[in-house]
Amino acid sequence: MHEILRHEIDVEFARAQVDTLQRLIASALEDVESDPDALSAARRRALTRFEYLTALDPAADEEETWQAAVFASQTANAVFARTSKSEDFVRYRLGDREYRLPVLGPNHHATPVDWLTAAWLAIITRSEQRVAELCAVGKYTLLGSGAKVEEYVGPWVDTMQRHLRGDQVPPALLESVIDLTDPRRARFASGDFMLLVAYPPVNVLFRVLRGGPEDFTDALVQATRAHRDHWRQAGFADNPDGFVALALLAVAIRGRDNGFPVEVESGYLPENLLSGALSNR
Repeated sequence: MHEILRHEIDVEFARAQVDTLQRLIASALEDVESDPDALSAARRRALTRFEYLTALDPAADEEETWQAAVFASQTANAVFARTSKSEDFVRYRLGDREYRLPVLGPNHHATPVDWLTAAWLAIITRSEQRVAELCAVGKYTLLGSGAKVEEYVGPWVDTMQRHLRGDQVPPALLESVIDLTDPRRARFASGDFMLLVAYPPVNVLFRVLRGGPEDFTDALVQATRAHRDHWRQAGFADNPDGFVALALLAVAIRGRDNGFPVEVESGYLPENLLSGALSNR
């Protein structure tokens, strides 16, 4: 078993942020049926609250952490539920209440990067329904967001949609994603981000689809260390996006579901989210 310790996090600050964000989420939810931007605010706050909770609960033992992950996943998907072109409103459950959300069609809140985040959360929370919803999102909806993204993002979304639908992923498609995460191809992100954050989850999925258990383990170890190396840097260490490795956790789950043993212990990959133990409660 490979143990990869998480970088140091200010736990007291994280605890205060959890409470503050809960109040801000409640405030945003009051307006989601009338304000088109309120759902996006709730989504970001929900994800951040979940990330801070993993700082307090590294193994994700607590029900609160699981429910925060589920709520973050619901809000992430709800943004894409609003991209329908045939309805004026859509009903979507967030937490314990169903909301009547105004439909916007393709919009700047529903970008390809947002899609990937939603996919990671749906996989982590083991929601077949939310995975199916995301697989139904068309490429023109994502292009319609107008977002400028790195070149690898489009084929990465295509790869994940095919994989999650159970379709064959053409080797050339996944290889193109790997090629496009080359730091020299970066247009908006830093080369460091491309090398340490963007590329490693792609490589792990490549090992899931094309390799064996040893290849998968080696890739997962390298990827977890790369995540740590990026997010422990000065200027990044306090960013909650680094507290849990969302993309890496999701593809590790896909490996586990394909029968590969996960031989990495790390706060970046909370044990009970990785195993799915909380989804059975």
